[in-house]
Amino acid sequence: MSKKALLVGINNFTRPKWRLRGCVNDTIAMQGFLTTYFGFQDEDIKVMHDGDASVQGIRDGLAWLLSEYDGGGDVRVFHFSSHGTQVDDQSGDEWECLDEVIVPYDHDWGNPFRDDDLKEIFDTIPEEVNFTFIADCCHSGSIQRILLDSGVEFEPRYLTPPPEVTDRIADLRANRDAKVDEYIAQQLTEMLQGVPPDQWAEKIKEYIALLLSRFRENRYDVVHSERHVLLAACEDRQTAADAYIEGDYRGAFTWALGQAIKDANGNLTYAELIKRAGTNLRNYAQKPQLECPSEMRRLKVFAPLT
Repeated sequence: MSKKALLVGINNFTRPKWRLRGCVNDTIAMQGFLTTYFGFQDEDIKVMHDGDASVQGIRDGLAWLLSEYDGGGDVRVFHFSSHGTQVDDQSGDEWECLDEVIVPYDHDWGNPFRDDDLKEIFDTIPEEVNFTFIADCCHSGSIQRILLDSGVEFEPRYLTPPPEVTDRIADLRANRDAKVDEYIAQQLTEMLQGVPPDQWAEKIKEYIALLLSRFRENRYDVVHSERHVLLAACEDRQTAADAYIEGDYRGAFTWALGQAIKDANGNLTYAELIKRAGTNLRNYAQKPQLECPSEMRRLKVFAPLT
């Protein structure tokens, strides 16, 4: 059995205007939680800050993390604190025509670090490994109040895409909508055959909803069968906070996880962790997310699968 963790925190970027203030503190806190409550050794934890966390640096870090398995009971943790953002989808597998992106130190809008890139890396992980990805960033710039308590100082962990990126997204969506219209028109004609004209108004609504669902499922749904755990800072349409909490800057999500871990002395399941973190974030307009196979919700946090 082996345990390894990669902790990435980026406050400073190649473009100073992207600066955050709590990401480095997140990695320091997470290292403390892993060693204090979960039996990780400092030598098995790689920490990357700012310039070290370039695209290549993160790739190298993940190569180190996802290696040297003992063949049973291995545990791997990847904690990422930085900005997130969205770009135009290039693979054609996203209904919203967007790829989610993590933002390294040297983020390049022309060659971003896409979720597809991460998935390709994560697909190499053996099934018997408990792999947890903690993402204290967000991929939405939705206009909403990130905090319910206006007295808390914060910065959203999201980069707004430049016009050339949003223009490409708009073009992709226009093309998608044209294909949807063509598909529905073809199928609707056949489905209405034999239906009395006086029932068309009712049936058309029903059939369009069915066809739209089929189109989305057939072309864009991706089945995720990996035995991986994702702990995300917020819902897709929400924004993660880089906030001033308890005398210092930190990610609100990482802080909420840490409070939950300390309160339970590290003895809790993933389902219990995300529930407690959500309670700790009650003054923030972000709802943390747990994505994993149902049976893993009952697994102890960072525990071996076997």
